[in-house]
Amino acid sequence: PNTIFSEGQAADRVYIMLSGVAKLSILNREESVLVGLVGPGEVFGVSSLLPNAIRPFRCDAFTDCTVAIVQPEIFVETTLGIQREHLSRVLDVTVGRWWMMLVRYANFVGLGLRERLAGALLEVGNKFGVEDARGVLLTLKLTHEDLADLVGASRQRTTVQLKEFENEQAVIRDGRPIII
Repeated sequence: PNTIFSEGQAADRVYIMLSGVAKLSILNREESVLVGLVGPGEVFGVSSLLPNAIRPFRCDAFTDCTVAIVQPEIFVETTLGIQREHLSRVLDVTVGRWWMMLVRYANFVGLGLRERLAGALLEVGNKFGVEDARGVLLTLKLTHEDLADLVGASRQRTTVQLKEFENEQAVIRDGRPIII
């Protein structure tokens, strides 16, 4: 297939589908997962409107396509009449976290509980953890129910998986806190 953009690339262009159809996919455990189709008139690649964004998705032509490629600065100035930097700052503090949730859930498609829970623990550790001699101490007091809700599983299955992580020494329980 003809690749329009690849995952991992710097997000430095906005795309407008003029004709044809493209598919957006995400690489998930060595497997490509289709997350959406883009049709005529749709604007895509909008992660380029966020500061320092890297493309999490891959976009390939599904049919013969004609695509307009626009620099984000020109797109924002033409459509909104403002500077991209101003919009990027606003988007970063308003929709930036929603974008990260979208990417997380797209990454979760097709994964088992073990992988989803490991990813969620790492994400929470990056956001709410502090370095400890034993690893990263989660400062946020999360219950097993909270973790289960975060990964879309039952509390019971989440507890069993956490115990497996403890047995493998991937996490350490120090009373209530979890250390990754």
